[in-house]
Amino acid sequence: MGKNNLNKSYRLSLVEDDTHRMIRQFRFSRLGFILRVVTAFVVVVGGLYALIALTPLRTTIPGYPDAHFRRVAVDNAIKIDSLESALTRWKLYSENLSRVLAGDTTLNIDSLLQAKEAADSLGK
Repeated sequence: MGKNNLNKSYRLSLVEDDTHRMIRQFRFSRLGFILRVVTAFVVVVGGLYALIALTPLRTTIPGYPDAHFRRVAVDNAIKIDSLESALTRWKLYSENLSRVLAGDTTLNIDSLLQAKEAADSLGK
């Protein structure tokens, strides 16, 4: 299939069977036909992408989070962060309490919390 075959001109004629009257006539080459098919495919795929990505239709896709689920995820992340902070404070408090019961010196919890928050802010 060389370059000559791609530019070779073809004709498709639609003829009425009873009267042999020509209804429609199309002229095309293989290259033109291939280009039109590829262009039509790109336009259809682009149109479908735009329809799904730019409209509320995207929420019908299974697994796509809508605004409610995103809001719940953010709320859960905030709750987890506060629970981690409370757990850290509880661990420091229990460590301090066990030191007091053992007769050792106590830790300054506020300075430890500030040091942990500073380390967390540097790590993130």
